[in-house]
Amino acid sequence: MTYEQFQATAYTSSSYRNPTIGWMDDLENLQLEDLQVWYERWYAPNNAVLVVVGDVQPEEVFKLATQHFGPLKPEQIKAPKPRLEPPQPGQRRITVSVPAEVPYLLMGFKVPVLGTAEDDWEVYALEVLSGILDGGASARLARELVRGSQIVSSTGVGYDLYDRKTSLFLIEATPSRERSIAEVEQALHEQIRRLQEAPVEASELARVKAQVVASDVFEQDSIYYQAMQIGRLESVGLDWSLMDEFVERINAVTAEQVQAVARKYLVAKQQTIAVLDPLPLDSGNKPRPASPGGGHVH
Repeated sequence: MTYEQFQATAYTSSSYRNPTIGWMDDLENLQLEDLQVWYERWYAPNNAVLVVVGDVQPEEVFKLATQHFGPLKPEQIKAPKPRLEPPQPGQRRITVSVPAEVPYLLMGFKVPVLGTAEDDWEVYALEVLSGILDGGASARLARELVRGSQIVSSTGVGYDLYDRKTSLFLIEATPSRERSIAEVEQALHEQIRRLQEAPVEASELARVKAQVVASDVFEQDSIYYQAMQIGRLESVGLDWSLMDEFVERINAVTAEQVQAVARKYLVAKQQTIAVLDPLPLDSGNKPRPASPGGGHVH
């Protein structure tokens, strides 16, 4: 619920401000006919990407695709309006007061993605920046805020360079017991300030790059993941072969580039902050279990 309200606050025009399946009012007023019209319009062969990976013969794949998908009639599909997000005029804040066990802080900064960046090196620098803050147990947030000062009990960073539209660089945290949201926010801003004021040391940069690259390489072990990445890139208007450039582009990122994107994008003017202020729980208001993946934003 906090994340939904956060998205609706961070964006004013972009379709990212709406939950994937809509708001509750949308769901309550949907009719079967609405779903049928939507399905027939968008789930059409001329709006689909078919991906086949593995030990296959391309000619046989094409034959089967023609057999199974060829008879399906195309639809008249009009490209959606751009709905470009206007520049943010200043910091935005929201407090969500709902029954919950612990408080929670979520902050996001408007950042480019591969399809919207003027300089594409920036998105790879942001990917490395994400790893510096949240690249495993040795990353800065875990080392200094969870185990070090013990200000937070959990924290995470989220960024996806393959999003369709201009997106958010997300940082989340749950305060440790007896610690306040204000202390957590100050600690996170201090981490950002350090990145802006001093380049990352060569040893730390090399370690983070190795972790980011290793994660990508390990993911390639999954045939399913390869297919998903190819289809995703094509469906958002990017060339699928960009996935093969990832390792090279990450290794090319410099400490100065990481510092530059921190200075350019992790600023108050482009920031939205959401705070979950927990109300008391009663027996009928137990929170649902967290989604898989722990406390990290995805």
